[in-house]
Amino acid sequence: MRTAAAAALTTAALAVATPAAHAAGTTLVLDAQENYYLPAEGEGPNLGLGITASGGDAHDVSVAVDASSLAGKATMVVTGDCVSTGTLKVRCEVGPLSGRESIDPFFLKPTAAAKAGDTGAITYTATASDAAGVTGKTDVLVGGPKLVSRPYPALKGIAPGAVFERTPAFANTGTAPADKGIMLLVQDSEGVSLARDHSNCHYSDGPDVGAWCRFDTPVAPGAAYETGAPLRYTASKDTMYGYNTYVVWPVGGTAPDSFDPSDFPGTGAGAPLGLKSVASGSGFTGSGYGTFATTQHADYQALGDTVEGKVGETVSITVGVRNNGPGRMGFRWADADNSGTFVVTPPAGTTITGAPGPGEQGDPGPLWNCTPRKAGAKSYTCDIGSTDFRPGDLVTQEFTVRIDRVVPGARGSVRAVENPEYPNRDDDAANDTAAIAVKATGSATSSPSPSASASPSATAAASSSGSGAGTSSGTTTGGRLAATGADGVLLRAGTAVLLVAGGALVFLAARRSRPRGGR
Repeated sequence: MRTAAAAALTTAALAVATPAAHAAGTTLVLDAQENYYLPAEGEGPNLGLGITASGGDAHDVSVAVDASSLAGKATMVVTGDCVSTGTLKVRCEVGPLSGRESIDPFFLKPTAAAKAGDTGAITYTATASDAAGVTGKTDVLVGGPKLVSRPYPALKGIAPGAVFERTPAFANTGTAPADKGIMLLVQDSEGVSLARDHSNCHYSDGPDVGAWCRFDTPVAPGAAYETGAPLRYTASKDTMYGYNTYVVWPVGGTAPDSFDPSDFPGTGAGAPLGLKSVASGSGFTGSGYGTFATTQHADYQALGDTVEGKVGETVSITVGVRNNGPGRMGFRWADADNSGTFVVTPPAGTTITGAPGPGEQGDPGPLWNCTPRKAGAKSYTCDIGSTDFRPGDLVTQEFTVRIDRVVPGARGSVRAVENPEYPNRDDDAANDTAAIAVKATGSATSSPSPSASASPSATAAASSSGSGAGTSSGTTTGGRLAATGADGVLLRAGTAVLLVAGGALVFLAARRSRPRGGR
């Protein structure tokens, strides 16, 4: 949330009456934006408003907001916890106030009669039971400046740890100038750092927040500018994918909801960043966003296991994939579901029976992450569900496997497969596939004894173990066996055999088919 001091520096908040302190020493301070620009068509932004109790706590705080001077020019859509008290009027009950609180009262829509150049005002009156009241005002202009950004190009082939550059640019497609200048907010994905080059920019100490800069250059309608120098970024050595983005708005206008000046405690030491005029055109689409990809790679190691037991038994195996690095996938921000997949093929003479139906939960963990969702398939494709797959992380899946018969030399496999949209660029294909071995005892012609499968689960965790499945704890996915599809037929067929076989086996099948306690 913006502090009053920071807001005064960045949005030129209107001079707000700050009353003399009551005996308790508490005063109310309104943080109201100077201007609200209402487009002639569509809808305006959410009104930005904050209130602070300075010098102590205030109680029974309430803010009345009045935009009735815009009657016939605008309609109001009430948001947040405020309530309408009349045409274009709301009251926002804050209650006890300690420090600062943001209020989200409404946004405006133009009427059919509104035209560019129409003006009005929004006024505020804040009161408290133990602090003097305070008033404020925001000027409203129909039309006004409209700043649209130029997208960043997608960048590829950046060397790990290398510096790359971005140049923000924008155009004013509105009907009025941004006569006090513009504000620029830069935000980025984790894995890059922004050079602190400019004295008129304020920089974050944390990742993915970036910086904000103020430019006092007036921007006339139809004019376009880009920054006088590019912003310089350094990609961390493990970063493989990321994005950069920026937004601009007029000084004194509505700031983005994500903007909090207190997030940017540092100031650049170099020369001020300026603006230079460029040609306006169709390249300004309003989205200052672009992705980047480095040349870093991640070595995926498939993790196998051994099916061990007697013919007719159902046992469990745990298989999966480990990221051996050095790259981190790290694209939680992207429209992607996984960091790749692994394909599991059971050995000949065995059947995977642990295949829950869609929507069934494991214990604990999110949904089962393998397809097809049925028992008895020739192979299963499982998501590497983490999109922040770091070096040392692994994703595993536990399967229940029935040993049907002995097949000498039988071996299944686990094979790591990259996400084609976000490839891990694995340069070591030798460990992309691991074996699922079999150690079965019993007759090669033995028939399996019928049984219900146990519940499978999947685990994503960091581990330093070798080619086998990891044992360290982490987030898990899994589910229960569903008596549907081929698996349901199997269970019903098994039950029929048991009914013929005798009472003791009937009891055994019934006991095993119950869900486990607590699931």
